[in-house]
Amino acid sequence: MYRKDLIADEAQKFAQLIAKLLGLKNTNPDEAKQLYQQSLSAEFGLDENTLLQLSNADFGALLEQRNYNAQKLDGLAQMLYLEAEPFTADQATLTTLQKVLIIFDRLEQHYHVQSFENISRRNQINQYLKQQHA
Repeated sequence: MYRKDLIADEAQKFAQLIAKLLGLKNTNPDEAKQLYQQSLSAEFGLDENTLLQLSNADFGALLEQRNYNAQKLDGLAQMLYLEAEPFTADQATLTTLQKVLIIFDRLEQHYHVQSFENISRRNQINQYLKQQHA
């Protein structure tokens, strides 16, 4: 029971963080960026530059090593996706979205977790990637 409460609390915390980031991104982009960077550091021990510089293989290995639970991984995917929106034709967006796909793959393969939201986002990312390579 205690583990379920811990997981539910973590999921709620990330839902609130994502909602706050989404609201700030629309009203105060600078504050949203600061909250994103603080959360990335506090929750995942990452900074944006390191995240962008990690190869996809190294990022996958990092996720495996740190063994985040499904809720925390989903929270990271949502944060990265929001940071990449709106999708622009630059290397940072491409790299960030590739990391989101890696997280989605881990959620599906390791935790057997899928959601309609993540499937929709995966489709949007794949469409963006096709446009960038066309």
